[in-house]
Amino acid sequence: MEMPKIMVAGFRGLPESEPFITAAENKKNTQTVIDDWMLGPENPSSVPGTNKPYWMKLAKAMQTDEKEARRRRCSNCEYYDNSTMMQANMERIPQNEWDTGAGYRGYCNKFDFICHDMRSCQAWEERDFCED
Repeated sequence: MEMPKIMVAGFRGLPESEPFITAAENKKNTQTVIDDWMLGPENPSSVPGTNKPYWMKLAKAMQTDEKEARRRRCSNCEYYDNSTMMQANMERIPQNEWDTGAGYRGYCNKFDFICHDMRSCQAWEERDFCED
C-alpha cells in the first residue's frame, strides 16, 4: 500500500531576495571572532581532555575552571540559532574549512556568522530555557 504524499509548506528560510550574510561576510566575521573572542578550538573533539591549552585559556578568560568552560559550547549559547528556518538560510553559504569536523552549523546572532555546536568563544552567554 502506497503512503499518501504530503506537501509541507513553510520552513524554506528567507527568500533569496532577503538580506543574509554572504560567504565573504561570514569568513570575515568568523576571523574576527577567532582573533578577538577566542573562537575555537581549531580542531574540535568530543573526546574528554582534548584541546586542553585552548580550554584552559578560555576558562581563564571566562573566569571559571576548565571543566565548566568545556560545558559552555555554542550549542547552548544564548546567541546560537539552529532552527529549521536558519538551517535553510545557512545553506546559501558554502561550507568552508572552518566547518570541517566542528559538528552541526548554527548561526551566531551576536557576531553574524556561522558557528558550530562543538565550538565556543569568550562571548558565550547561558541560554534561557522557558518551560510551558
